[in-house]
Amino acid sequence: MDNIFLLLGTNVGNTKENLRHALRALEDSHITIKKKSQMHKTKPWGYTDQPDFLNLALHVECEYTPRELLTVIKRIEGNMGRKKGGERWGPRIIDIDILFYDQEVIAEQDVIIPHKEFFNRPFAMKLLCEIAPDFIPPHTGKRLVEHLEGVNCGECEIYCH
Repeated sequence: MDNIFLLLGTNVGNTKENLRHALRALEDSHITIKKKSQMHKTKPWGYTDQPDFLNLALHVECEYTPRELLTVIKRIEGNMGRKKGGERWGPRIIDIDILFYDQEVIAEQDVIIPHKEFFNRPFAMKLLCEIAPDFIPPHTGKRLVEHLEGVNCGECEIYCH
């Protein structure tokens, strides 16, 4: 698949190292990173009484089906110390979301693609637009850069390259 996009986030421990560890784990799992955004420091979304997050977006390629990719991601999160059933939108050592899997639309109990909160999270739109401004999300007919026009991205600063 050519247009698989992931969003990584962390706000527990050494956040920069957490992202680097997750990137290595993805590559070790036969997921090719085609492009990555800069790391951005963002305010928490949902539950706001917690430390800021360090996020980055990825354009990846793999031979996995969406369900297989999710299984690989959950394994990586677990290996890094993420606990199942943690507080929704709470602090986490690593969070890896599948934002888009090409033009696929999947709405099953355990797999929802595109990510259902993507368009409610301006910081996610900004990070993905950094690496794929011309990607057209399924059923929208508009490029990402067009979706971002006029959107207030809140506090989302570049942390490092």
